[in-house]
Amino acid sequence: MSYRIIERAAIRVAYTTSIGDPSASDAFQRLEQVVPLKGNRFFATFDSLTQEYRACVALKAGQGGAWYGLPEGVLPGGTYASTKLVGPFADIVARIAPAFAQMRQEHGRDPARLPIEYYKRSSEIVLYLPVSP
Repeated sequence: MSYRIIERAAIRVAYTTSIGDPSASDAFQRLEQVVPLKGNRFFATFDSLTQEYRACVALKAGQGGAWYGLPEGVLPGGTYASTKLVGPFADIVARIAPAFAQMRQEHGRDPARLPIEYYKRSSEIVLYLPVSP
């Protein structure tokens, strides 16, 4: 698996949450009920300490979380290790946790920020692991 070290800008998002195993979460289903898939960028975060999973949509200029009736937050910017997972969606999802584990072994992790999943398309997810600059 190849990685790049990149700088990401902070992104304002609206989100839904669930607690527990992300693979059993309905957070994206609830998000997709109020946010159209077309023309939006979707992200997810998982806090392993609190077990909170967030399904997020990037907010456009002039939008707030209230636009969708959802809470608003920020995906922090900064330095991240990044890799792409491609293939059938179910296969990609099964590879997320192992890919993050391998990235943590190679790069460590900045504990002040959460790892980010960017759902670029149904056949491609980009993972961002926060690392110290």
